[in-house]
Amino acid sequence: MNVTEYIASGILESYVMGAVSDQERREVDCLSSIYPEIKQELEQLSASLENYALLHSIEPPPQLKASLLQKLTFEEQEDRPEPIVRPMPVEPTSRPTFQVTWIAAAAVGLLLLTFSFFLVSRLNNEQQTVSSLQSTNSSLQTELRQLRDRQQRDEQVLALLRQPGTRTLELRGNEKAPNGDILLYWNPQNQQVAVEVRSLPSLQPDQQYQLWSLVNGKPIDAGVFDGGNAAPYLQRLNRPIGQADAFAITVEKRGGSPTPTLSTLLAMTPVGS
Repeated sequence: MNVTEYIASGILESYVMGAVSDQERREVDCLSSIYPEIKQELEQLSASLENYALLHSIEPPPQLKASLLQKLTFEEQEDRPEPIVRPMPVEPTSRPTFQVTWIAAAAVGLLLLTFSFFLVSRLNNEQQTVSSLQSTNSSLQTELRQLRDRQQRDEQVLALLRQPGTRTLELRGNEKAPNGDILLYWNPQNQQVAVEVRSLPSLQPDQQYQLWSLVNGKPIDAGVFDGGNAAPYLQRLNRPIGQADAFAITVEKRGGSPTPTLSTLLAMTPVGS
């Protein structure tokens, strides 16, 4: 059996994500107990997926559940009892009198007025229900689009994490960018670098953020990227980086600079062991 081809087939990623059949699951369990390379790859994938989930975990706001339940709960319209109309006792006569005719007409008019009020009230309630449903549907559509965007972003990040040797580093902004937050994905084996901008302010049109790799104190251009809400979620940089003692971010002119501008240094983090 070619273990390398089996690992590259993608079945181990599907196994970690729980997207395999029972037969495929038994097959992976069996092969992982036979081949140490497969078992090691499974452990690396599980650790990467767990690390990614911890980095992206977001507590939902406590009022979200109550808000959804309130939107999706519709009280049933209570049945309004029809008024009971009892005929007025009249003395038996040989023919209807004017008083009896007037009372009968008033009773019919009252019944029609009550029924009309019921219809108007019911129509208003139905219109409010339709409006509430439309608002709820719009909110659910927005949440669905957000979930689809998040799923697409997660798939892009997972494609990086399942590459053997990929490392994840977090760069926090200094006093010049206190809210800065960037995730760096670096693979020393294939020398690929990508950044996930979680929080960085927008720059002037003629400026860009530039990533630097520090090797023995010497800065090496690792590529430029954009920040702000309009920036892509995951940006792959076009500079091969095989070695790094640390990574740093500065603000430079659009297109990058051959040397870093230390006065615009926003973040730095060591690579570690």
